[in-house]
Amino acid sequence: MEGKKTILFIDDNPVDRTLISRLLSKYEFNVLLAEDGPGGLQMAQENKLDIILLDILLPGISGIELCKKLKGNQVTQHIPVIFYTSIDTPKELIDYTSYGARDYIQKTTPPEELMASIRAILQ
Repeated sequence: MEGKKTILFIDDNPVDRTLISRLLSKYEFNVLLAEDGPGGLQMAQENKLDIILLDILLPGISGIELCKKLKGNQVTQHIPVIFYTSIDTPKELIDYTSYGARDYIQKTTPPEELMASIRAILQ
């Protein structure tokens, strides 16, 4: 386990959680999964994370609100966040950095591009 980076993926869709978990595990990441904002916030506070992959469309608390909470919390503010969403608004039109996220990736993006973004942030 030593040397492996840990990613928390927060998404309410069980199919997406399974697919991304398999993809990230294939690339030698430790993967933690949460299905909603409160669970994701708790996991982020209780685990040593290298990055958070966060869906924007979550029930209860949106990914944007959750990102603001993560960035406003002393324990979790240092963890890079990537929005990973089914929203089809082009990246250039979303001010994701104003919410504290480092990147914004659509779920239709090829896995190689997702992995390239994760690796770039972890450098």
